[in-house]
Amino acid sequence: MSEAVGEMVGEDEFEEYDPLLRIKGVTPQLAQAFRDAGYYTVESIGVEVPHFLVERVGEKAGLTIEKAREIVKNARDLLPIKTMTVKELYEEELKRKTIPTGSKALDEILGGGIHTHELTEVTGQAEAGKTELVYTTAVLAIKELGFPVWLIDSESALNAHRIYEIAEARGLKPDEITSNMLFDRCLTSAELTLTLERAHKIIKEKGIKYLCIDSFVSPFRRDYPGREFLAARQQKINYCAGMLLKYCWAYKMAVLVTNPVMARPEVVYSGKPEASNVPVGGHVVWHACNNRIYVMPSEREPWKWVATLIASSYLPRASCSFHIGRRGIEDVVEEK
Repeated sequence: MSEAVGEMVGEDEFEEYDPLLRIKGVTPQLAQAFRDAGYYTVESIGVEVPHFLVERVGEKAGLTIEKAREIVKNARDLLPIKTMTVKELYEEELKRKTIPTGSKALDEILGGGIHTHELTEVTGQAEAGKTELVYTTAVLAIKELGFPVWLIDSESALNAHRIYEIAEARGLKPDEITSNMLFDRCLTSAELTLTLERAHKIIKEKGIKYLCIDSFVSPFRRDYPGREFLAARQQKINYCAGMLLKYCWAYKMAVLVTNPVMARPEVVYSGKPEASNVPVGGHVVWHACNNRIYVMPSEREPWKWVATLIASSYLPRASCSFHIGRRGIEDVVEEK
């Protein structure tokens, strides 16, 4: 709960208090229309695009584009968003949390782990360790940082037994860990889009600080096959990626998405694995992610996997080895 709300109402009264009424220009009737459309928080209005508000709420609620622009501005004024010096930005970045991956080597090339305020992608072929990274970071986000976690599965691949196994192997109480994990299954792009559109309420109420989607682009590939649907598909992906970036900043949370790759057999191997097996999603996903990790099993050493930071907005390209065992992702122990 924000300090501003805390000053206006007591803890016992908060459940009956509508935070949307803090926004100048929002009436009780309009607040109800916003909630019906999935907007439950000041943040959800403050980071929205005005014409999306009109599209989702409708003019029948008395919301015109001019009124929407005014309400978004008023909501944004209530948020801790300000112009700052680069020195202030640097000091803020030092305070941000990082979620460990389970491997110190992988943490090192990522600058500490999976960062809050950022969208991180892990990509690679099947059985490359993408979902294992989701499992391990989800467990460690709760264990190390006390972060409530939200897992969204779009491929029917997430397995609760495996999460229990990782937690138990790390000496934790699985029931306590998994009680702080929410789970949703979204097998179509429409389901995923709707879930993300209405995510503000869950993020705010449950205090979610880590959101994982396994995998992000897959439902759009299934629902929009063929080149004739490419433009529509990329627009939908871009829309959802934009929502994820808004959540990162509005709620100071970390978001991790997995994505498959697309084979390009005509490409001569160049030393870069992503050249012959290209991450799906195109430039839309590429530009949205702060860090992109490419994972693959080692060809010569079956107990090793290789992670490469193939793109970052602030870190150099780097690679490391890791192991997948009962504890999930962990460092490779070199045997003599």
